[in-house]
Amino acid sequence: MKRGLLSMALCLVFFGAGCEGSAADAMGMEGDLAGELPDGGGAPDLLPPPFPAWSAQSPAICGQPAYAWQPSSAVGAVLESSRNLLPVPTLVIGTLKVAAFLGAQLNVHRSADYDVQTARIRYQTQDRGQLVDATAMVTWPKATGKTFPVLLFLHPTLGYTDECAPSARSGNATAPMTLFSILAASAGYVAVFPDYLNQRSMGKASTATTPYLLMEPTALASLDAVRAAKTYVATREATPTSNDLYVWGHSQGAQAVEYVTAMQPLYAPEYRIRAAAAVSPPSDLLAAAKLNFATASPNLNLGQGVAYTWSDYYQPSAVPQALLPPWDGTALTQLKNYCNTSYMDPIKLVTNPAVVFTPPFLSALVDNQRVEPFSCWLHYNNPATMGPAMNPAVPMLYVTGDKDDTVVPASSDPVAAKWCSQGVKIQYLSCQGADHVKALTDSVDDVFTFFEQRQANQPLPQDICQSKVPARCASAL
Repeated sequence: MKRGLLSMALCLVFFGAGCEGSAADAMGMEGDLAGELPDGGGAPDLLPPPFPAWSAQSPAICGQPAYAWQPSSAVGAVLESSRNLLPVPTLVIGTLKVAAFLGAQLNVHRSADYDVQTARIRYQTQDRGQLVDATAMVTWPKATGKTFPVLLFLHPTLGYTDECAPSARSGNATAPMTLFSILAASAGYVAVFPDYLNQRSMGKASTATTPYLLMEPTALASLDAVRAAKTYVATREATPTSNDLYVWGHSQGAQAVEYVTAMQPLYAPEYRIRAAAAVSPPSDLLAAAKLNFATASPNLNLGQGVAYTWSDYYQPSAVPQALLPPWDGTALTQLKNYCNTSYMDPIKLVTNPAVVFTPPFLSALVDNQRVEPFSCWLHYNNPATMGPAMNPAVPMLYVTGDKDDTVVPASSDPVAAKWCSQGVKIQYLSCQGADHVKALTDSVDDVFTFFEQRQANQPLPQDICQSKVPARCASAL
């Protein structure tokens, strides 16, 4: 691919899944539930039996009413679209500069190969066996006579409600997700950026919060966004796509990459994921939360997001079981204002988790105690213990920042090592000097290079599944 120097200051508002953890606790849930022998032998621990195996044929979990997925013929239709009036030419992409936010900067060493055009779509997907709609941003290269692969980008934590849907800013070329979609499309991909369920920018207002960090609704809505985007660009923009799929995400979105990679063979087997890039993934929620809550400045607002949205999705009556007053009553207001930069979230001033969360919720999330319904929800929505296996046919670039204190790499490394032992080919990359945000911005060129190498069918390096010492990543300033 043609390369040049594109130096952008990126207006980032990412605060990905607020999770940290330790290697010692990374596989704690599986080990405890297996009833392992204590040190020195003797009788096994008297623990409840493991949770039932998850099944794509009967995906209901934790006491949900039984349901089955709608067939692929029922999902992926484009229900509504809104196309930006003017395309973004390569000259504009090559000179695009925006004000830095939080000191985050994007320094991409490649020139734009294509003019691009952006649209929003509202599309058909499903949730717990029922047809629902969702929205996404789609950006594609302006070219004739070419077929492009699809790049699915899964965004970090940007909000929990319609007010924060990233596609609502598709007309603003300097908005973080819009800028990333332009960059991806100019590199020769049809870029698909789902908003996730209940983060709509079109159609009727959502009546619930987004199912934050939940496996099934995240993966299904994301894969259906690909189906809808392919239909849209083929039928309305005369831009054909291949069934080759590249998946990239940061923080919450990196965990979504893991969900999508595991679920795609079961839900959307017509596609072939050629490569995946997970940047700062919270791959073990229990280990991550334990470290995060132990820090001097824990991300309690993100823990609140988990407590409220999981209860909202599975069992609304459980909100008071997870959040203490007044947080159980104010959480929704705070979640709706997550993307409002003028709103001061009062939970950001709190450093003691015991002031916000109930003892049962903390016991399940931090102490790894079997407390229902939280332990069941965690088991099936934690990449470390989720039901579907990671697809060993998909090579993964696993990016961390050595200064990341939001998702500490040590909290997820044991999970990646487990996947390596199961045949997944993971190429590690540790960005020297990168915090949580810079792990994304510093590695943009590395991700594009990794994808380009897979397109060219180049062999993976010999050091697959070997950890790396931190080094300067390709897009670091």
